[in-house]
Amino acid sequence: MLFIALGFVLGIIIGWIISASAPPEVKGPVADWFKAFGDIFVRLIRIVIPPLIFFTIAAATASIANARKLGKILALMLFLYIITTIIASVWGIIAATTIAPGVGLNLTSQQPPPTPPSGIDILLSFFKPDFSDLLVVGGAMTMIIFAIILGLSVTFLGDEGRKIANILSLGSKTMVSFVRLIMYYAPVAVFMYAAWLMIKYGPQMLGAYAKFLGGQYLFTLLHFLLVYSIIVWLGGLAPIKYFKAQTYPFLIAFTTRSSAATLPANMEAARRMGVSDEVFGVTLPIGATVNMDGTALYQVMSAIFVAQLFNIGLTPFHYGLLIFAALVGSIATAAIPGGGTIMLAYVLAVMGLPLEGVGIMLVIDPLADAIRTAINVSGDNACTVLISKFLGYKLRS
Repeated sequence: MLFIALGFVLGIIIGWIISASAPPEVKGPVADWFKAFGDIFVRLIRIVIPPLIFFTIAAATASIANARKLGKILALMLFLYIITTIIASVWGIIAATTIAPGVGLNLTSQQPPPTPPSGIDILLSFFKPDFSDLLVVGGAMTMIIFAIILGLSVTFLGDEGRKIANILSLGSKTMVSFVRLIMYYAPVAVFMYAAWLMIKYGPQMLGAYAKFLGGQYLFTLLHFLLVYSIIVWLGGLAPIKYFKAQTYPFLIAFTTRSSAATLPANMEAARRMGVSDEVFGVTLPIGATVNMDGTALYQVMSAIFVAQLFNIGLTPFHYGLLIFAALVGSIATAAIPGGGTIMLAYVLAVMGLPLEGVGIMLVIDPLADAIRTAINVSGDNACTVLISKFLGYKLRS
C-alpha cells in the first residue's frame, strides 16, 4: 500500500509538472507513453480473469457441495449473503447517481456505449455458444455457469472426483498467486496512470476522485451501521456488543486489505459475541471468499462512475444487470489485497463499459479497498449471528 500511495503521489507531481511546462506537441505523446505502461497492468488483468473465475468458482462449488450434512447452514448463509450484497449494490447505485462524481469530465474512449439489452438478450448472454467464448473477458458469465456445473459434476463422482477437486483447489490457489504477482506491478501502473490523467485531464480529475471516495466511504459506513445493526438485532445480539467485538477485525481488515488475513481475528470476535464454533467455523471461512458487501458497493459505484466519466448513459436494464454482475463479481473476488480491482474488469466487461476504467480506478484503489475490505469481514460476522438464531443456537453470554 505504501508503494502504491508513493506511486500515486509521484505520478500526480510528475504529471502536473509536465502538464504545466511541456508544449502541447510534447504532452500528447508523453501522455500516451505513460498510459501504455499503465495499460500493461490492465492487459494482465484481462488475461487472468477467465482462469481465475474458472478455478475459484469450480473449486468452491465442489467444496461446498461435499458438505451435504451442513446443507442447512450453507443455504441460510448463501441466502443472507446474497440479500446483503444486493442491498449494498443498491447503496452503490444511490451513491453514484446522487453524488455523480464523474459527470462533466467527458473522457474519450474508442469503446462504443452499451445498448439497452432485451430480456432474451440478457438470458442468452449468460450462455455463449462456443467454448472459445469462455476464454475471453466477455464470456465471464458463461465461464461462471460452466465452472458451477463442473464443480457439481465432480461432486457427483464421489471419491473418484476427489482428485479432480484437489486439482481445482490447487488451480484456484495458483490463480490467487498469479494475481499477487500481477499486483507487484500495481505501483508502477498507478504512477503511470496518475501521470497520464494529470497530463491529459488536469486537476479536475482529483476533484472527481475526492467525490467518489467521499461517497463510497459515506454509503459503505451507512451499510455497516444500519444494515448490520438490524441483522444482529434480529439475531438476538445488541448492536453495541457487535460493534465493540467487531472493532479489532475491522481495523485489521482496514490496514491489511485482506479478508483472508483477517479471518483469525474475525473468528475470535465471533467467540466474543457468543457464536458457536460449529456455526462460525463454516460461515466465516466461506464468507471470507463469497460475502463481500463492500466490494459489491464499490464495483457498482465504480461502473457508474466510469460510465459518467465517458458520458455513457445507463438505463434501468443496465442497473439491474449491474446488480447481478456485482453480486457474481463480489463472490468471485479473491480474498487478497486488490482483488476487487481484478473483478472490476469483469463487471465493466459485462456492462460493455470501457476497460480503461480499471486503470482509472486503480489510482485510488488502496484507499477504496481499505474500507470495502473492512465492511466485507464485518458482514460475515453480522450474518453469522442471525444464522445462529435461525439454526436454534443460543448466543453464549
